[in-house]
Amino acid sequence: MTMQRTPLLLSRLMDRGPLLNPREEIVTRTETGLHRQCWKDLKRRACQVASALEQDGIAIGDRVASFLWNNHRHQELYYAVPSMGAVLHTLNIRLSQRDLEYIVNHAADRVVFVDEDLLSCVEALAPSCPTVEKWIVCSDVPGRGAAKAKLPNVIDYEEWIAEADTEYRWPQIDEHSPMGLCYTSGTTGHPKGVMYTHRSTYLHTMAQAMTDSLGLSATDCVLPIVPMFHAMSWGLPFTATMLGTKLVLPNRFMTPKDILDLMEREEVSVSAGVPTIWQGLRAAIEA
Repeated sequence: MTMQRTPLLLSRLMDRGPLLNPREEIVTRTETGLHRQCWKDLKRRACQVASALEQDGIAIGDRVASFLWNNHRHQELYYAVPSMGAVLHTLNIRLSQRDLEYIVNHAADRVVFVDEDLLSCVEALAPSCPTVEKWIVCSDVPGRGAAKAKLPNVIDYEEWIAEADTEYRWPQIDEHSPMGLCYTSGTTGHPKGVMYTHRSTYLHTMAQAMTDSLGLSATDCVLPIVPMFHAMSWGLPFTATMLGTKLVLPNRFMTPKDILDLMEREEVSVSAGVPTIWQGLRAAIEA
């Protein structure tokens, strides 16, 4: 008799952190201060996201796009969309309208989540994206962004999940199923799509927590500066959820002063970003 065969599905890892560290915090900088929620609440809201997507007809394998900064709502999508078997397509907000138009249509995104301050970018994009059935606006003031958005079939994020079920049974699917989608930038010709699978991301998440990798643990406080729309933030949103670490998200507030303030105030132990970020922080510290 051999050991049981368990599919390497992200939902198994995502549920671990909220189970073991339900009261640990996810902290997001907002326009009015710091938003705090715990892993238990984030899981509940992720289940609401999955329930609402299912009610909208989103099924296993469907593409769900995000046009968001590093914040708690984006983290909820990282949890919910792959766990329900759909594919999280993180749109790079730095790309040109021409590239974004091609990418959304090539991926056949059915739903797009967008932060309020990025509305102007997708408003110009929307008429050229016939596959998108719904635009969901994320705002620190519920209803404000959706009210002013010049988009078809638009709704506010908080209003959208308000009546959704807070419990969701994650499906059992093949571990080789796709769970994430990113497109290249700066290459010749059209951007190229790269599909992540549950198995590959599961293994990457486990490896990232190992001693000879980043060595993350539940006692860490993690600040991902690498965008959640770039290479899935190097997998940090998944590893932080698996471990139930304290997670600090800078949102759109990316000046060296803002980042240093978050690091000091929230006692960040691990952060990740490209060299130019650290050069800016070093200059701020030396000044």
